[in-house]
Amino acid sequence: MMSEKRVIIADVDETVCESCQPLSIEMAAEINRLLEKRYVFAFISGTKKNYLLEMVSSKLKGKHFLLPTTGTQCIEVHSRDKHQELYKHTLTQREKEEIIAALEKTTEKFEIKSLTTKEDQIQDRETQITLSAIGRSAPKEKKEQYDADGRKRREWLDYLKTILNEEKYEMTIAGTTSIDITRKGLDKGWGITQFAQQQGLPLSSILFLGDKTQPGGNDYPATKVVDFVTVKNPADTLRILKEFS
Repeated sequence: MMSEKRVIIADVDETVCESCQPLSIEMAAEINRLLEKRYVFAFISGTKKNYLLEMVSSKLKGKHFLLPTTGTQCIEVHSRDKHQELYKHTLTQREKEEIIAALEKTTEKFEIKSLTTKEDQIQDRETQITLSAIGRSAPKEKKEQYDADGRKRREWLDYLKTILNEEKYEMTIAGTTSIDITRKGLDKGWGITQFAQQQGLPLSSILFLGDKTQPGGNDYPATKVVDFVTVKNPADTLRILKEFS
């Protein structure tokens, strides 16, 4: 299967890099090797554009694509400072206010305390609202320990679905401490399909790599539209990428 794939779409946190950290030297070198061989790379994440430009694009030399905020945007990148937005599906102000109010109610009910700031905990990413439980900028080790099995976030999701309309919004567990909320249907499966259509790529040419491919994980919708490999961590991803010639 892998020998037939020329397009690689990868999740970011815990797939190509550690949570909220830049690509490692070795990972960047491997992706750059494949870019030189004319593989198409896209990186899809709940993270917003500016973070992805720093974490991913600043380490890469060839053209690639960023699909920030669960694929609700598409950025064609030639370098850290040379990039073009191809599309963006922004939430309305009313939608943002409704989601943020629900997340604030959730943090109060479950006494979810940020280790940084409130703005770093509930983030308006324009096309998506993200709850980063203890703050996106909280220490990496604290984030890894906070909800490693996702039990807390599954409980929060159950509650959120009683106060936010599931027919209007997509709500998924993401990263190490996050919940991402977009418009209904705008998940990673939609993001990959939208990107493929925009670039004229058959879905059969795409391989997706992600760590949260189980039902309820934010990578799960991608598994419904393209072939995929579930990875454990960036080291596992690196091993897989080295199999491509």
